[in-house]
Amino acid sequence: MARILGLDLGSYSVKGVLFESNIRGYTTKAYAEVRRGEGDRTESLRNAVRELLTQHPLQADQVVVALPGPALITHSFTMPFVDPKRIEAALPFEVESQLPFDLSEVVFDYQVVGQKPKVSSDLLVGVVRKEELRWLVDLLSELNLEPRVITHPGVTYQNLFLQTPAVFEGLEAMAAVAVVDIGHERTSVAIGRPGVGVEFARTFAGGGKDLSKALSTEFQTPLPEAHHWKETYGALASVAASQGPDAERAAAAFVRGLQPVLRELRPTFKSFTARTRRQVGAVVLCGGTARLKGIAEQLERDLHMPARVLALPVEAASTLPSESQPSAVQAYSLALRGQASGAKAPRFNLRRGEFGFKGDYDYVKDKVGLLAAFAATLVLLLVAGGVVRNSVLARRETQVDQVLCKTTERILGSCEKDFDRAINMLRGVESPAAALPKNSAVNLLAEVTQRIPADVPVKLDRIQIDLERVILQGETKSSKEIDTLTQAIKGHRCFKEVNQGKVERTRDGQNVTFRLDIQVNCPEQTGAET
Repeated sequence: MARILGLDLGSYSVKGVLFESNIRGYTTKAYAEVRRGEGDRTESLRNAVRELLTQHPLQADQVVVALPGPALITHSFTMPFVDPKRIEAALPFEVESQLPFDLSEVVFDYQVVGQKPKVSSDLLVGVVRKEELRWLVDLLSELNLEPRVITHPGVTYQNLFLQTPAVFEGLEAMAAVAVVDIGHERTSVAIGRPGVGVEFARTFAGGGKDLSKALSTEFQTPLPEAHHWKETYGALASVAASQGPDAERAAAAFVRGLQPVLRELRPTFKSFTARTRRQVGAVVLCGGTARLKGIAEQLERDLHMPARVLALPVEAASTLPSESQPSAVQAYSLALRGQASGAKAPRFNLRRGEFGFKGDYDYVKDKVGLLAAFAATLVLLLVAGGVVRNSVLARRETQVDQVLCKTTERILGSCEKDFDRAINMLRGVESPAAALPKNSAVNLLAEVTQRIPADVPVKLDRIQIDLERVILQGETKSSKEIDTLTQAIKGHRCFKEVNQGKVERTRDGQNVTFRLDIQVNCPEQTGAET
C-alpha cells in the first residue's frame, strides 16, 4: 500500500493529511498542523515542516504540494483546437504574450477546464518565476522531501469535485459552485461542478491577516493579541450580535477586514459568468479563516448567494475533528490529487523540464505486484500472438509456393518452389526473360521525374532521352534550386554523372535557365535502389 502526504504550506501554519492508498481506494490515516513562527519566511517554513515531520507520524511514499504564497500568475486562454500536441506547441506563444519578462524565466503548465469537441479548448494556465519554484524545491529537498506534484492551489480542488461530490450535497442542481479557501495571507478560488471538475480558478492576496489587522486597529491592541482574540472569541453576523457590544464592534472590524477579499470575489464570479454564461450559485468555504464563527452567514449576506463551511467526507471524520476540517481541506485535496489516476487526475504539475520529478523507488516498489500481473498478462498475449502468427504464416507460405510453382511452370516449363533459384533461372541467358531490355526511355523518364523534389519549382522546356543519355532544359528560381535538383537526380543508381550547362537569367530577371546533361550508366542491380 502506498502512503500519500498532502502538504499544505500555508503562510500561518503547515498542515499535512496522510492517506493510505490501495487498489480499492484510500483511508485517511493522520492529520497534523504546526504553526509557523515569525521572521524570515524561508526559516519559518523550514522549521514548521521539520517539526511537522518529526513530531507526527507522516512518513509517506509520495508527497503532493501546492505552490505557496501569491507568486503564481493565473491566465485563462481559449485555443482553437483540442489536440494536446497542438496545444503544447501553440501555448508558449500565448503565455509569452502575457508576460512582462522572457518566457525562459518562468515555468508554466495548464489544465483543460472545458472543450467544444473538435472546435476549441478552454485552458487554465499557471505561471511562476523559476527562482520562486527553485526556492521551494531546494527547501523541501533539504528536508528530504521530493514532491511528485507541485500544483496550482485552485486546481487542487479538482479531485474534491470529482472524487468526493458528497461534500457538495444539496448543491448538485447549481450551475456552478465556488470553493473559496480563505487563508492567512492568500485566498484561492476554484469554481466548478460536482462530478465535472474545476472550470475556473485563481489565487489572490488577502485573508485572515487582514481581519486581525482590522481588529488590532479597532481596539488599539498588538497584532498577535488581536489574532489570538479572533481565534478564541471572534464571530460575525448573528453569532456576534448575541455576544454583546464588544463582539458586535469586533464583528464590524472583521467586516471591514473582509472587504479586500470581497472586492476580488465579485469580479472573479463575474469573469466566470462572462466566459461560461453560467452564474455561480453557491459558495463553500474552507481555509483557516473559515473557522471564524458566522463567516458563512456574513458572506451569504455580502454575496447574495448561499454559503456554508465545507465539511469533509464521513471517512475522514475519525481522523479529522470537525473544528479542524476547514483548515485541512487543501491538504486533504492534495492527498486526493496524489491518489487519483487516469482521467480523474488533473494534468497541472509545475514539475516540468529542469524541475521534473526524477522517480521514487519506494513508490514503485509498492506497485511491483500490479506490475508483475501486467507483465504476466503481456507475456501470455505475446505467446498466444506468436502461435497464431506462425500458423497464419505457414498457410501463407504454402500459398506463395503454389503461385511460384505455377508461374515458373508457365514461363520456364518446370515447377520451381525455391524463390532464389527461380529468380536466377528467370534472369539466365537461356531464359525468355533474358531478351527483355533492362531499361527503356519510359522507365528513365519516370525515374527522372520522380526525383524532382516537390519543393523545387521547375519548368521543363525540353526533355531528350535515349538509353545512354538524358538532357533536361528548363528554368527555375535560382542556382540553389539547380544544385538541389542535381543532387536529387544523382540519388538514382543509373544517374551518377550529371553535368550542368550554362546558367542564365531570364529576361524578366526573376528566374534562371539551365541545362542538365545526365549520363545513363546502370550497373547490374543486386539489391534495392537507393
